[in-house]
Amino acid sequence: MVYEKLKEAFDFVGTIDADRYQSIKFDYNLVGYESIFVVGLGYPNTYLKHENDKLTASMYTYGYDYHDVMRSMMHEALKELNVDYKALVDNHTINERKCLEMTGLAFHGKNNLMIHKDLGSFFFIGLVLTKEKYPEVIEENKLSCGDCTICIKACPVGALDNGFDWPTCISGYNQEKRALTDYEISKNALLMGCDICQRVCPYNKGVNSTRVEAFREKPTSYVIIQDLFDLTNKEFMEKYGKHAYTWRGKTLLLRNALTILLRQKNVAYNDLIRQTIIDPKYPDWYKEDAQNILNKLEKFDI
Repeated sequence: MVYEKLKEAFDFVGTIDADRYQSIKFDYNLVGYESIFVVGLGYPNTYLKHENDKLTASMYTYGYDYHDVMRSMMHEALKELNVDYKALVDNHTINERKCLEMTGLAFHGKNNLMIHKDLGSFFFIGLVLTKEKYPEVIEENKLSCGDCTICIKACPVGALDNGFDWPTCISGYNQEKRALTDYEISKNALLMGCDICQRVCPYNKGVNSTRVEAFREKPTSYVIIQDLFDLTNKEFMEKYGKHAYTWRGKTLLLRNALTILLRQKNVAYNDLIRQTIIDPKYPDWYKEDAQNILNKLEKFDI
């Protein structure tokens, strides 16, 4: 009944024996568990453009934090069953993508994203581990990227040129709390993440899963720029904290917002930027980037 209950709640479910995974990559977190259920849940293929006074992060953050949504759905699906299980979403050591790949329900694309035949790469993954062993549910995967190199050519920083390179990836470095290079600043385009390789993928053409209300666009899919300057961390989290883009904190989002203001040649916030640079509560890595960006913005402020 575990498979059936999860299948009712999620868009797809596969099951592998825990020892099958352990034979490839041993993980202490799987000790004592017999089966791994891999669940997938689609989210909308919706792209929001920045506005003059508000900005966006990666598309997967438009809805509420998938960690919370998926864990809640797992518990809700299994609450009436007498089963010893653990619900996991992202924050653990088990390789979710490898588990999914082993079910045959999706393949690892050249853009380093898992790709499903119906959902493309617009879905989230979670795991349910059970102490009891259940039948495996595995499909034969016949899909691949083949000779397609669209995402490789579209990546503005060459992060896919020789396989995937996380430090080079925009989504990799714009989540780091360190001063960015001029090159990195010039390439960043979102408050967090980068959707370019996902948006150009042919497998995502026509894909748009909207059935999960929590993943649909919210008013707080946009972050108001003024809020990044005015709100305390607590106030900011009270307003925006249901979204996954907040996981690295407000200061990082502010730094990334400054890179977008520079791209837009938007000098409306220069005075506020100056105030943050002399404010002792901001870290040195932020101030270095803020001063660098402000110096460039001031050339347009005439």
